[in-house]
Amino acid sequence: MRVEDAPAAGVVHVQVWRETYAADMPAAFLAALNPTVSAEKIRMRVEVDDPDARVLVAVDEDGEVLGMATAGVTRDADAPTAWELYSINTVALVHGSGLAERLLSAAIGSRAASLWVLGINARAQAFYRRHGFVADGATKVHEGSGLPEVRMVRGPQPPS
Repeated sequence: MRVEDAPAAGVVHVQVWRETYAADMPAAFLAALNPTVSAEKIRMRVEVDDPDARVLVAVDEDGEVLGMATAGVTRDADAPTAWELYSINTVALVHGSGLAERLLSAAIGSRAASLWVLGINARAQAFYRRHGFVADGATKVHEGSGLPEVRMVRGPQPPS
């Protein structure tokens, strides 16, 4: 991802959350999501975060952002792995296309990693299980929505 991709990525981030959680999250939380705030957080990841971190964007042939992924050093004090997948977001239009798999591969490769996923997001949990992640029993509350999150962990993958 480049800094100039951040505004479009911020719009897509908000779009993905609204598409994914319209029926499950408080409407006020979703309505308050701000593409400009999301874009600023993304820009900061690109410009400031650890140089080993991954900040990726997927675009179509017209340059439209369809998804993104971020990963880097874990943020958990009780980290089961050194690396964390911070996020994968894809617009509903590309669900089932393999884009999320390509983003996952580019973000973390075959390394051991952990991630946090909302407990209500069964689709994401199934996706992560297909890629070797299992819930490790850790939970926390998602800031903003107040919904529970579960941590999933994957050990190193054998070479293919």
